[in-house]
Formats: sequence, C-alpha cells, structure tokens
Amino acid sequence: MGNLSVNKLGGLSLIIGPWLALVFYFLQPGGPFIDTADPADAAATIAAIVGNSGLGQIVSVVIPIGLLILLYGISVFQGTLRNNGNGDALARYGMMLLTFGIIGWTIGSGLNLAIAGAAAEQAPAFGTIYGASQGVGTVSGILAGLGFTALALGVSTRDDYNKIFALAAVAAGIVAVVATVIGGIDSDQLQTMGNINGICYVVHSLWVLTIGLDLLKKD
Repeated sequence: MGNLSVNKLGGLSLIIGPWLALVFYFLQPGGPFIDTADPADAAATIAAIVGNSGLGQIVSVVIPIGLLILLYGISVFQGTLRNNGNGDALARYGMMLLTFGIIGWTIGSGLNLAIAGAAAEQAPAFGTIYGASQGVGTVSGILAGLGFTALALGVSTRDDYNKIFALAAVAAGIVAVVATVIGGIDSDQLQTMGNINGICYVVHSLWVLTIGLDLLKKD
C-alpha cells in the first residue's frame, strides 16, 4: 500500500464507488428487483423494507459508502484540472453540488436504515420517516444532477478527455434534474422518473469509469 498514489486511489474510487452504490441500490427492498413497490406508495415500500429488514440495513449502509468513495474519486479528478485551467471553474462548482447531493443521499439512506432497524412498536412513525427520506432524496437528486452537469460541461471544454462522452453526461445530468423535479411534483410519475434517473446514473457511472481508467494511466 505504500506506493498507492492519490491518482491511483482516485481512479480506483471512480471505478468502484458508483458501481458499488448501483449494485446495492438494485438490491434494496422495494427497489427494482426485491419486493418491487411504487415509491409513491409509502405503505407498500415500507412493508418491503420491514419485510427484508436485514437486507435493508445492509443496503442502507453500503450505498452511502459507495457514493462517498465516488465523491473522493471526483475530488481527486477535479484537483487534476487545476493544473492547466480549462474546465476548472465549472468542475469546482460541480464538485460542490455533488458533495451536498451525496450528503443528502446519505441522510436519506440513514432514514431508510431507521425504518429497517426499528422495532415494531415504532411503526406509526414509519410514514413520517419515509416521507422525509423522499423529500431529502428529491432535493439531493436535483443537486447531484446539477453537479454532474457542471462537472461534465467543464470536462467537455478540454481536449484531453472524450468530449462526446462528456456531453452525453451533460445531457444525462439535465434529464436527471428534470425527471427528479417531475417526480417530486407529481407522485404518479415518481416510479417512472425514478427509472429514468437510474438510467442517467448508469450513464454517469460509465463516464466516471472512463475517467478513473485515465487517472490510473496517468499515475
């Protein structure tokens, strides 16, 4: 471990972090694969979480870890942009927005952990906790979408990274923001917009993976 440089650790973080979070997102109770429930249906989603409490607790811990690993990688990458200027200002803005977005997602996971790990007699509070997690998740999704958009827009101004992929990440960020706003306003669209956000996250994960590989090559 003595020769593990900042660039190498940052690159590995960009490769591992987003996919770790994504895999466990897919595994969360009430999500796409396990006891699927419409997120607008609080009772069904809470029942899925409580019915798979052990898995719900694991998922609620691992997802934030993956996101924070991703955030470290992005901070390392953003630091490399300072050396020759182009895209640095937008990347700094994106880093700030992503930081608060990921903090919000971490809080939301903590609220889901509270549901999964609570005793049965605390059930009356589950609806309030779940509502809070949805509100935090909406604001966090908007901030993270804007953060990815600003970061990718900054990278698209440079010649040493794939411009087309960066612009695709910009488009995915804009779509994610719009989808999150629509889902937050219209609960009937929440599940559909959540699926769209999932696709956008995959695009961003693929994009940062290529950046992570580039950081490893530069080391």
